[in-house]
Amino acid sequence: MPAYQVDRVRRRFAALRAGEVRYLDNAAGAQLPDRVIDAVGEALAALQVNVGAAYAPSRRVTAHKEAVRARTAAFLGAEGPGNVAFGPNATTLVTLLARSVGDALTAGDEIVVTSLDHHANVDPWRALAARGVVVRTWRPRAPFGTLHADDLRELLGPRTRLVAFTAASNALGTRPPVAESAAVARDAGAWVMVDLVHAAPHELPDVAGMGIDMAVFSPYKVFAPHLGVLYLGPKVRDRLTPPKLAFHAADAPNAWEPGTQSQEAIIGWGAALDHLVEIGSEVDEAAAGDERAAWRAAYAAIAAHEDALCGRILRGLDALGYERYGLPGVEERTATVAFNHPERPPGVVAAALADAGVAVAAGHFYAFDLVMRELGLVERGGAVRASAVHYTDAADVDALLEALARL
Repeated sequence: MPAYQVDRVRRRFAALRAGEVRYLDNAAGAQLPDRVIDAVGEALAALQVNVGAAYAPSRRVTAHKEAVRARTAAFLGAEGPGNVAFGPNATTLVTLLARSVGDALTAGDEIVVTSLDHHANVDPWRALAARGVVVRTWRPRAPFGTLHADDLRELLGPRTRLVAFTAASNALGTRPPVAESAAVARDAGAWVMVDLVHAAPHELPDVAGMGIDMAVFSPYKVFAPHLGVLYLGPKVRDRLTPPKLAFHAADAPNAWEPGTQSQEAIIGWGAALDHLVEIGSEVDEAAAGDERAAWRAAYAAIAAHEDALCGRILRGLDALGYERYGLPGVEERTATVAFNHPERPPGVVAAALADAGVAVAAGHFYAFDLVMRELGLVERGGAVRASAVHYTDAADVDALLEALARL
């Protein structure tokens, strides 16, 4: 098959062509390819209307939205478009979902969360303790911050109703065993809620195949505008009360979309899906004409590219004597690396990198339990995080390492 050509991909991104910085803060949000920017601009120019009306622009934007919903279901490996709802962001969607799940629970029921996750998939569930729900914490094992299904099994009981965990740590890049953990939870009679936000830019989701009942992800991490997506599987969709208003449609998925959605963001997400199809068709001509096959081919090529970059970062940090956290190699992780200078605070390191034209993150990355408590980095102020995606190239990584060497 043709090789993955990162230079060709990079030419499709205005922000990369501008060359202002080396983007290694992609876990906080990705850059947009030209076709996404064009699609959003066209939507704002001609389709700045609401859905459901009889006039032509409204009919067109309604058709666009529903077509993207169907494609999103295919991207997720979901049963159908009726299992997918849009929202402003993943955090808001988890908050709404947790309230709905809470309405289905009684005092004494149990929920399991993790101390590996972004707190968007922790705090809304912990808030249910005010209703008498018992919240247990599935902790990652030291020293690499890995979740193990055997540890989950010990936390489950006859009143466990839901297990919420991530498919990839946004701080360490660690990928927990999603399918195995979901099977353990479902065997105990619990629903499975998975945060796909950090995983979705790096691996093609398969919610039905992995036994997931609920999931969220953020298209703005997958080269689209700010937007959130909620997946509700057939076991839960019709058993939960959606956060609808009195006048709102009662059928799923519309009942899960209170208020006007960002139609231009949804249309932009459709263009991001096209971007991934284009990559898949370039690396595997046989995948042309089959979107999911093209996405699968794209992600396979992207994974190999990102593994090479991740290895380059890890080896460079080790050679420079930096402290790093998480798994030692590229297996079972995304190209996301948390590290610290032996003496300088992470904020100082991030500022020095910014002066050198390299964009990274510093702090706890909203994974406070993990970074501050499990890793014990409260007094250090957290860590520095470098995160690569499919448009990152070796020159970006070398710029990072050269700037770190000067420190």
